[in-house]
Amino acid sequence: MRLEVLRYYLEVAREGSIRKASERVNITPSALSRHIAILEHMVGASLFDRCSRGMTLTPEGEILKKYALRTVNNVDLVKSAIEEIRGLRSGIVRIFAIEIVASKLLYPTIREFLGLHAGVSFQVEIITRDNIDVVHGLSQDQTDIGIMYKLNPVSELEYCAEFETPFAVIAAPHHPLAQKTEIAAADLAGHAVATLGRSNATRRIMEKALASAGVEIDYTLQVNSIEMAKEFASTGMGVTVLPAMAAQVECASGSLVAIPLSDWSLRRVRVGLVTHRGHQLSKTAQTFLDLLKLRCVTH
Repeated sequence: MRLEVLRYYLEVAREGSIRKASERVNITPSALSRHIAILEHMVGASLFDRCSRGMTLTPEGEILKKYALRTVNNVDLVKSAIEEIRGLRSGIVRIFAIEIVASKLLYPTIREFLGLHAGVSFQVEIITRDNIDVVHGLSQDQTDIGIMYKLNPVSELEYCAEFETPFAVIAAPHHPLAQKTEIAAADLAGHAVATLGRSNATRRIMEKALASAGVEIDYTLQVNSIEMAKEFASTGMGVTVLPAMAAQVECASGSLVAIPLSDWSLRRVRVGLVTHRGHQLSKTAQTFLDLLKLRCVTH
């Protein structure tokens, strides 16, 4: 059983679709289907239930997934360990992170790290949905480091560092709300507002604050991308509500402004840098984690 076939299988299990998985592993859907069929023949069982909504793992498929993950991850760890004998000239660092930290914290830290250790490679998954995707990635050993909102405690996770990321109303400089020094969430009623999808943790935090204030907003635009929400705000047609750090670059350039929210719950939101208690980091990942912790403290 070739290692690459196990990787293909895990991608199909993750995506629930031959077509989507084929795009990630860069082979044709028909070739990927053949690999899965051969794998099912080898194990003597159907690994997926196929229906119009996609592909889900059978009980036999779940068993294989557990061992396939262990095999693939062990090979990657062995390769990293061997490479680290030569110093931090190579190795892999895997990161799952919520979208708000990408441009202001994560990418600059990666750029700084690669300036010191050019041979290291990064595998970054930007999560546009919920914290649970980061927790799942850590528990399944699909990632070394997670960056997510600090909401409900999870016993298996180790919080290495954390920082506050207050929410703000993001608007164009010429928008009427841009002249205010502070805004309550209730003040957004009657304005055009762009929001993220219902499963997104950023949206859920905002919805909880609105519910506490007894306010409902009829959103003008719902998107699955922070960049698109900011683009909507930049036109002046409306505003969006995000952690202020998500628009820090645009605010510095003057294309957007961030007006603080007065709601206490939206001022005290925290982001945590986390690892899994049961998984030992490679030397490369630990070195990057130490730099990232420093950047979180000085953020």
